[in-house]
This record gives sequence, C-alpha cells and structure tokens, in this order.
Amino acid sequence: MGKLNRREFVKLAAVAGGSALWPPQLRVVGDIIERITGFNPTEPEEALEVIPGAKFGMVIDLGKCIGCRRCMYACKLENNVPDTISPPYIMVFQTQSKTGVSGYYHSPKIPERGTTMMYTKLRKDKWYLPVQCNHCDHAPCVKVCPTGASYKDPDGIVMINYKKCIGCRYCMTACPYQARRFNWWEPEIPLERRNPLVPLREEGVVEKCTFCVHRTRKGKFTRCVEACPNKARIFGNLNDPGSKVSKLIASERNFRLKEELNTVPLIWYLTQRSEKKMRWYKPLPPPKGIRGLR
Repeated sequence: MGKLNRREFVKLAAVAGGSALWPPQLRVVGDIIERITGFNPTEPEEALEVIPGAKFGMVIDLGKCIGCRRCMYACKLENNVPDTISPPYIMVFQTQSKTGVSGYYHSPKIPERGTTMMYTKLRKDKWYLPVQCNHCDHAPCVKVCPTGASYKDPDGIVMINYKKCIGCRYCMTACPYQARRFNWWEPEIPLERRNPLVPLREEGVVEKCTFCVHRTRKGKFTRCVEACPNKARIFGNLNDPGSKVSKLIASERNFRLKEELNTVPLIWYLTQRSEKKMRWYKPLPPPKGIRGLR
C-alpha cells in the first residue's frame, strides 16, 4: 500500500474510530495505521538543539506595560503569522485600574470590563495585561494531543510538530489560556514579509507562540521582548539564579495566570506600579485584512 499524506491519514483515523475515541485510543489507532500504511510523520525541519541545562521563562511588568501592542505585531511579523490568524499569538487586555494602599494591581483575574480593543487611546490610569502561550510545565495541550504533535522540551518550551498535527483541536479545547490558533486557510504571506527562519504552517494545523525558538536557542531574546518600548518584558534562563528573570521572580510581587489549575505556567506578571513612559498614545494600526476587525 502506498504512503498516505496527512489529510488521508486523518480520514482513515476517522473511519477507524471517529469522534468516539479519546486521545489515548486515537493514539493507538494512529500507531496501527502507521504500521499498516508506512505513514511516518517526521520531526520538524527546523529542529534546533535544546540548550543543555536551560529552562526559559518570561516576566511581564504590568506596571510598565502601556498597551501599545507592539509585542503583538512584532510577534506576527517574526513568526510568519498570516492575517487569517486572528487574534495573533499575543493578546493585550485593557483592564480597569484597581489599586490598593500599596499601589499595585491586586488581583490576577481579568476584571469584568477587560477588553482587547485595539483602537482605544492608551491611558496611564489603565492596566494592560498581555496574554499568550504560558509554556506550562504541566501543559494540558501536551497531555491531550493524540499524535504527540504537541510536546514539551527540556528547556521549558512547548512545541508543535506540524507534520504530526492532524488538526483535531483537542489542544485548543484543553488550553486554559486560549493561546492556540487553528489555520483554517492556506497561509498567504508576501515573500518580502516572510522570515526564512520560520517555516510556514499549512492549512489544517494548530499553531502558537514558540518563545521564538529560532532565536532563543541561539542566545537571543524573543522578538516581543526586543520590540517592547518600555522594557516591560524580560526573558531568560530560570535555572540560572543570577539571571534577571530569576531575580525578579524572587524579589518582586508577582502572580501567574490560573495557578489554581496546576498548569505551572512559565510566565510571571509583576504587579508593582512603575512610572509609565507613554512614548506612544495610540496602538499601532492593525495590519490590513485581519478577519473580524473593522
């Protein structure tokens, strides 16, 4: 029997069990089909070696974040995210300013009036909360993936093998941070806008933030960290007690999103009020053609 492509594999898996199968059973079905047909998904083409002993994490200083959304658009350009993926990998929520006697944002929960509006004038009296993939130590998306396409590397980064992804979207349902995006259409990105270091994902797969693995495993920062005008984002090695991220987590008031779910996210938020240098008073205009925006 000839080898199957990914879509034919999905169809055959559906015939074998369909939606009645849970991820463990579907994984077994996939193994059987692989043995019968010779279908064998390979590792990603851009597989970079993990840095020994490193564990990456990020700190976001909410006292410094001005909500300019430059992290969103820098991430979009760096990672070849098409306009059909909306929202992008990073979402920025505008929240009401709630301060206590010590002057910090006192709750890790997004207030009822939280919004992702991109056209509001930036204000010093508002708090802005960027949200993205948290690269959890106990990642629910990895646990439910039936083919092993979602996996976590020793350096803390949760990755996706796009050649193994069958588009079942179990991971999207399991992610408590709504950090994954599904490619409903074949991506169209002009050649002059493409980053040659990041492969284009094809139609029918899930994608997300990778902590710019093509940069960070070569000793660089993520693009969102570099693009932040107020230095609200800090990235580094959590296993290094002398790193800036480790020192901030140990010394500053902080929280992580939905810690009660025991996902152990690797993004911390600082809650000390800082002087906001409002260099821009309006967000960057969103790229043309993003679905759902007017």
